[in-house]
This record gives sequence, C-alpha cells and structure tokens, in this order.
Amino acid sequence: MSTTARIRLLLVAVVVLLAAVTASGAAASPPISASGTLTYQSATFNSIRSAGGNTIIDLSATVAYTGTFSGTSTLHGTLILHPNGTANFHDVETFTGTVNGVPGTVTFNLNGSSDAANVVSATDVILGASGDLAGLHGVLTEAAVVLNPAVGPVGTYSGQIELGANS
Repeated sequence: MSTTARIRLLLVAVVVLLAAVTASGAAASPPISASGTLTYQSATFNSIRSAGGNTIIDLSATVAYTGTFSGTSTLHGTLILHPNGTANFHDVETFTGTVNGVPGTVTFNLNGSSDAANVVSATDVILGASGDLAGLHGVLTEAAVVLNPAVGPVGTYSGQIELGANS
C-alpha cells in the first residue's frame, strides 16, 4: 500500500471516529424526574362573556415555580366556568428561569380542569425551549387548589423531562 493510500485510510478513520464522538455527544440525556411547587402571583381577566350558561374568561397570569423549574411564567388562555361549579382551561405558558440548573425559556401547552371544590388538575406539555434549554421536552402534571379565585391556584407539579441535544 502506498504512503498516499495509508494517509487517506488514516484520514477516513479519523473522520469516522470524530463523527461517532460528535453523534454520541449530541444524544438526548436520559429522562429525569421533575418536581416542585407552583404559585399563581397574579391574574388579569382581559374579557368575560357568557355562553350557554357558562362564563368564559380570557385571562393572563404570572406563576412562580420552585424546584426543578425555578423561575416565573406568564400565561395567556381561556378559563370556562360551568354552572355546576366545575371549570376547564387551556393556556399557553412561557417560563423563564432554570430547569435543573440550566437557564433558558420553555413554552408549555397547559390544559386542565377543576372540580366544584376548586381542586385543580392539569397537564403541562413542553412545546419548545430556547437558550441552553433548546431541545428540552417532557410532560408535567399539576395538582393544585384555588385559594383565591382572583389570583389562581397554588400546588405542586411532577413529571418526566429530557434535556435535549443542545442542553
């Protein structure tokens, strides 16, 4: 084998090795448990209307998170209060802070409901993330209670998240 052929073979081997190292470094981390508390800090009722006996509220709110998620969220969504005292809601939430110590911004799709005793259950699905959290995905469940209807719920969250390739 000529010297040129050996150098080419060596270069090909180096490129393959570098590609393998880069690919393994870009893989998502294993799932980790996430948990903590959430406390609504404020809520603004942007509009209120009635339809079919329901009260439909367009709202904005701020939420403080502690635990795996540490920071604040702003959300915008719709709350529907039913005549029987139950409610359901859908919000888009933007969190800014740290997740497991990594800084960035996370966008959630939040869906949930409350019973007549104001006990809230919700699911928060990560739609996307930016900053050092780019690639983050996962789902959180929330369990809370509404102590002050003018502000919103307080409670806990838990779930599984995966820090993506860019985290």
